[in-house]
Amino acid sequence: MAEQITRGPRLRILHVSKLYAPCIGGIETVVKDIVEDLQLLPDLDCEVLVCRDRGSRTISRVNGVKVTRVESAGRFLSTPIAPRFPLQLRTMAGEFDIVHVHVPFPLPILCDWSAIRSRGVRLIIHYHSDIIRPVQRALLGSVGAFERRFMESADRIIVTSEGLLKNSQTLAPYQDKCDVVPLAIDLTRTGQLSAAELAEARTCYGVGVSDRVILFAGRLVYYKGLPYLIEAVRNLDAKLLIVGEGPLRASLEKQIRDSNLGGRVRLLGRVTDSELTRLYSLADLFVLPSTEPSEAFGIVQLEAMAHGLPVVNTNLPSGVPSVSLDGVTGLTVAPADSSALRSAISAILTDDSLRERFSANAQQRVLLFSRPAVLNRIRAIYDELVLQR
Repeated sequence: MAEQITRGPRLRILHVSKLYAPCIGGIETVVKDIVEDLQLLPDLDCEVLVCRDRGSRTISRVNGVKVTRVESAGRFLSTPIAPRFPLQLRTMAGEFDIVHVHVPFPLPILCDWSAIRSRGVRLIIHYHSDIIRPVQRALLGSVGAFERRFMESADRIIVTSEGLLKNSQTLAPYQDKCDVVPLAIDLTRTGQLSAAELAEARTCYGVGVSDRVILFAGRLVYYKGLPYLIEAVRNLDAKLLIVGEGPLRASLEKQIRDSNLGGRVRLLGRVTDSELTRLYSLADLFVLPSTEPSEAFGIVQLEAMAHGLPVVNTNLPSGVPSVSLDGVTGLTVAPADSSALRSAISAILTDDSLRERFSANAQQRVLLFSRPAVLNRIRAIYDELVLQR
């Protein structure tokens, strides 16, 4: 890393999450990045406790990090069916100074936290998002007393954005122990293409020299708002490149065919990191058209901003609009509004001076989200908790 991470007394930290690499997902990636960077410190030891996606218990090392995966029979409503997980957590927790639990993930809620806390273990809850889907909320409501006990047991709650802290009903009673620590990006991985590489990329993706390019990257799921984005480009002189896989792919392909947009909208599927870098360099604008607060942050906005792309996002009651700022690094519009998306995209693509101003501001703002800066804040919380024991 280019920056130095603050060091303090040696600590043992157990990170607890639903799944871990090589499983792919937003929270899984965030947890992996946090753990691997903290593990680089000689005065701090990190381990990970998660569930298997399916199968028996395993212990392995992932990039030097010890990972215990509790046996699971699969998933129900996105939650692993792992009844032994709370007991495994209680058994392991006493070996650590701090247990750092990443939620949403209901299984740790069922653990006996009074027994764990009695052994001097500190609890941090890393609150990535509310549970939004009605069926999942109803399921969580059935264990509401356990959730309240879990939240009350926390020494500190790390929240990923001011928007999430302000709008979450779950967090409202616990504001006094919440710290806003945003998600982070590794700026050392950001690169730009040479003129020859850019020309090659244009040929690869069927983009002409004069074509304006709109980019989206993310899972093809209901809350991403992709049908509204595809509709928005119907009357725009631009090409839309969509990166990602997910359950909505077939319906999006049908929408593109029915709208006769096959020449201007391409579904690229999953791409490698190097291919995504090419696409960021190729694009003129990034759009995150999410329609539900299940989109709690939108870290892809940071990746786009690091490459100097203006961002069009939506005004969700989450952290999304606090990453790329309306009128500063792009434009923010109402969710589920194709007309508003079209107007914002057109405003940026047709005004070179506006686009250049947003681009410069984006590259400056993203520095606030550098991984060393964010990790220093997490480490400071660790040190404060241990000093309070």
